Amino acid sequence: MIRGALIGALALTIGAPLLAVRDFERTLASGRVVLAELAPVDPRSLMQGDYMALRFALDDELPSSTRGNDTQRLPRYAHIAVDSQGRASLAGVGNSAPAADSGLLHVRLRSRDGLSSIGPNAFFFEEGSGQRFEAARWGEFRVDANGKALLTHLRDEALDRIGENPR
Repeated sequence: MIRGALIGALALTIGAPLLAVRDFERTLASGRVVLAELAPVDPRSLMQGDYMALRFALDDELPSSTRGNDTQRLPRYAHIAVDSQGRASLAGVGNSAPAADSGLLHVRLRSRDGLSSIGPNAFFFEEGSGQRFEAARWGEFRVDANGKALLTHLRDEALDRIGENPR
């Protein structure tokens, strides 16, 4: 019995991370590209070592909790309209995906300190390459059908990926 429990625990320990990685890889490979405009960040804390502090303009349009970490009151999804260049704009929020025929994407929101966000608060890059990322104006996400959004790149004003050859 103990041996069976150990084998089960080992299978869970190895299997769960493998399934999560497979899920992330699927989103990166087949998720829709969506660009979210970056909002200004205090320039004194913009570059700290090997990452850039991020804030998204869409986050300013999202509701926030009035009682600290009260996540029960915050919506679960941002409903996003995407233009022909992939740029996102907020069309609404809700606790479920928008109707399939609406033409909108849904992005699962993250909650930190009672504030909703469409993405992470930092972007990590190779040490010593921070100056290139000062031109960042857009965050590039891959969004899957379930609303999971993964930040993959930063883009400049011309929508070119930073750190790569132009599109």
